[in-house]
Formats: sequence, C-alpha cells, structure tokens
Amino acid sequence: MSSITIRGCCIGAGRPKVILPIVARTEDDILREATRLAALKADCVEWRADWFSNAQDAAALKRVLSGLRKALGEKLLLVTFRTQAEGGEAALNPQQYSDFCDAVCASGCADLLDIGFFPNRDALPTLIEKAHQAGVAVVCSSHDFHKTPSKAEMVARLTAMQRAGADLPKLAVMPNSPADVLELLAATAEMAEKHPETPVITMSMGALGAVSRLCGEAFGSAMTFANPGQASAPGQVALDVVNAVLESLKIE
Repeated sequence: MSSITIRGCCIGAGRPKVILPIVARTEDDILREATRLAALKADCVEWRADWFSNAQDAAALKRVLSGLRKALGEKLLLVTFRTQAEGGEAALNPQQYSDFCDAVCASGCADLLDIGFFPNRDALPTLIEKAHQAGVAVVCSSHDFHKTPSKAEMVARLTAMQRAGADLPKLAVMPNSPADVLELLAATAEMAEKHPETPVITMSMGALGAVSRLCGEAFGSAMTFANPGQASAPGQVALDVVNAVLESLKIE
C-alpha cells in the first residue's frame, strides 16, 4: 500500500491515523470543540459541516474554517459535507455542493476534503481536479447504512475512486452478520495487495463491525475514526480504547 504525507503525517504507513469528528450546530460550539480536540492524541479532525446551521453562508463558512485552522495548529483538518443521500444532516443540490467544495478549497484552511462518490459520480473527476489544484487532498467516500455489498462490488467502488483521482478512497458499510465483517476486511486486504496505488480507509459500522476500526494496520485501512465524546457514525470506538488497541496491535 502506498502512502501520502500531509503536514508531516504519513497516511498509509505504520499504525492507522486517528480521526476525531466535530458534529456541532453553532460556530461557537464548533470552535470550542476544535480547541478541545486539538489537545487529544489524534492525527486529524473531521469537521462535519452538514451539522453546521449556517453551512451555506459563505462568510460564516470562511470564519469557521479559519477558526478551525487556527485552533488545530498542525493537526490535519478534513472537511466533510455529508449529504442526506449519504446519511448526513442536510441536503444540497449539485451546484450548492460544488460551491461548498470550491469555498473550502479556496479558504486555504483544509488539508483534506471529503467528496461523496455516488451523489457526485458524474462530476467527481472535475471536483477532485479542482481540489488538487488548490493543494487539497481528496477523501472519496461511499456509505451503505443497510448492508455489506459483495467483496467484488466493494473493490470495484474503491478502484473506481482511485481512477477518478481520489487520494484516499473510503468505504463504510453495515454488517448484518460476522461474515459481512470478514467480507469488508477481505476487500480491504485485496486493495492493499492488488491495488496499492493509494491508501484506503474502510470500516464495517455498528457494534458488530467495531473490530474493523481497530485492525487496519493488519488488513490495510490507513485511517480510523474514534469517538471523542460524540460519535458521527454507528460503532465508533472511544478514543482512549482506539489508541490503546492500535498501539497493542502495532506491526511496524
């Protein structure tokens, strides 16, 4: 598996890098949480902008991004607007979503931008190219909150993201049996072994899939999300547990 280095953080080498989500409604609460998370043992903070009540206000968006960059220092900042179609809090039409991505990239504050795979499939190469022109790395994500697709389908989605130019393809699926968790791990291992052009981020959600969030180094998932007090997705494990387990399972 290859790696990508941003702000001195090498994603795809060694133990999975830990991401902490911010899910807050107001500007003050977002920046207060960023200050708290900046002091915790993690590599990256994800701002879930779909939770922000003024996400479509250009001036407010710019203020929050600037405040986040200042609060986080050298911690990586991943910005995500998860649309309702992908399980998020708010809806944006394609033009609004493109405008949001443009504003994030133009701010100079974000290190990584999450772009949804299915809702933006036709525009994906263009959105990714514009992010790259601004010096922003792209996490391309696909979520299935009801089932786990076949291994072949999961690998097909991840490789399609690679072909579109994503720096970090991401896949999150819901297991309905232990076999589903194994299917996700098998797809992850296949990506690392047969399609190592980029690191990938994968997870099996819910309590049943929680183990997948902790064994990324062995199977090939480069980053994992931890719960710093409020989870942004089902099955996120508490930060102290994540750090302890990742250290115990460290291979390199």
